[in-house]
Amino acid sequence: MAMVSVFLGRLFQALLLLLAMSLIGFIGIHSIGNPVFNIVNIETATPEDIQRATVTLGLDQPIWRQYALFVDHVIRGNFGTSYIYHLPALGLVMSKLPATLELASFAMLVAAPAGIGVGLLAGRRRGTLFDRIVLRSSVCALSVPSFWLSMMLILIGAILTGWFPSGGRGATASLLGQEWSVLTGDGLWHMLLPALALAIPNIALIARLSRSGTIEVESQDFTRFCRAKGLSSRRILLRHTLPNISVPIMTIIGLQFGGMLAFAVVVESIFSWPGVGKLLIDSIQLLDRPVVMATLTFIAVAFVALNALVDLFHAVLDPRVRQSS
Repeated sequence: MAMVSVFLGRLFQALLLLLAMSLIGFIGIHSIGNPVFNIVNIETATPEDIQRATVTLGLDQPIWRQYALFVDHVIRGNFGTSYIYHLPALGLVMSKLPATLELASFAMLVAAPAGIGVGLLAGRRRGTLFDRIVLRSSVCALSVPSFWLSMMLILIGAILTGWFPSGGRGATASLLGQEWSVLTGDGLWHMLLPALALAIPNIALIARLSRSGTIEVESQDFTRFCRAKGLSSRRILLRHTLPNISVPIMTIIGLQFGGMLAFAVVVESIFSWPGVGKLLIDSIQLLDRPVVMATLTFIAVAFVALNALVDLFHAVLDPRVRQSS
């Protein structure tokens, strides 16, 4: 019963969050301009043409009615048709998902092992020069804006050295009906800089969490007992320290992966990575309302779902979470 209660509570919170997000996004996108002027030819269109397009798109209705119709269509799985691309909005978002998914996955595959390894070493060597370097560099990595970090990576990696391409997705290979950059050498080469832009702040965050967890666990009595028994430092680290800090680390990895999917907008735009984030920025500029709402809804659902899974995973491993819920 405890797990069912936790699940129902998280589901109710997720639905409220999605409803609030959709309302804020709907009002926001309807406040920044009229998409009709991007659809009709302003130089040749008559007022009657503009009025006809407005009625056809349903933009002559009050905003509350437009939102009610939007929610009704979403419940039926219909986000409408793109004003610009003339394709189903949700299908257009799904076509961009593989690019975002592989970029975020590759970045997390770099960030998680690197952050855990650096944090474990810093925690074991508390107070040393290496520990101080890790602490100071992690603060810098977490403080730097993503757009500045992305531009510095392009400046150093693409312009000054010429080692990496400055943008684009590179060559792709088809698998399961989708194109993937990770399956080709050129695609991987194009992916390195944007993946680093996403990975570096997460390396710093995971490293700081791993370091603090290592210091806390290794000050416990059972760790001292293991040393007294003559167990090697490596065995204590892998068999006792790492398992005891794995729950908060897995929690933050899940949350940060959701953040990568949701907030890779800046990185994708700077590196011209054709993912969901870049589609969102392009659609906002073109006032393509169906695509904007479909993208925002997908991002919100992905973020909320990953957060809910992390919460449930935490509740499974920690009975105290179930009791408090």
